[in-house]
Amino acid sequence: MKAQARTAKAAQPKTQFVVIPEQQVLVNTEVQKAYNLIVDAATEQLRKFDLAKYRTYATVDHLKNEYKSNMISEHLNYFWNITLSNSKEGKSYIFIDLGGEAIERFGSGLTNLFLRKAYEITQSHDNTGGIEYALRVNFKEADQHHNFFYRRVAEGENNYVSIATVDKLES
Repeated sequence: MKAQARTAKAAQPKTQFVVIPEQQVLVNTEVQKAYNLIVDAATEQLRKFDLAKYRTYATVDHLKNEYKSNMISEHLNYFWNITLSNSKEGKSYIFIDLGGEAIERFGSGLTNLFLRKAYEITQSHDNTGGIEYALRVNFKEADQHHNFFYRRVAEGENNYVSIATVDKLES
């Protein structure tokens, strides 16, 4: 029996760039639009509260962050963390993380209204797959969600984080 020499494959350089097909770019644009509409819906929900604490939110533009990640943009408030990010394959996703403390304190009504709106925004209206795949809802322990939100607010604004408080909705 003849022994065959095995040659080691040359190590391929790794890159963080992925070639995204044109169709996926168009879908990602729709996911970005949906993210913006979902953030608008979340912000509108905050206007119901008397206390500024519940009407305050932070916006993170991860594209300006020196620590590059797959995240693109993020909206954080007392109730929810909404994140737009890309997978390794270049697909865009919207993650909504729900905090337990807000649900315990205010009940599930506010969150239910918000989630209905998010699903409506991403729903396909022409019986195609559309961007329904892109919406992912997660439940986070109360401390984890709020600690992250409060830390962002306490650290204040910088070149990629902005903080705002919406006006209260007048009755």
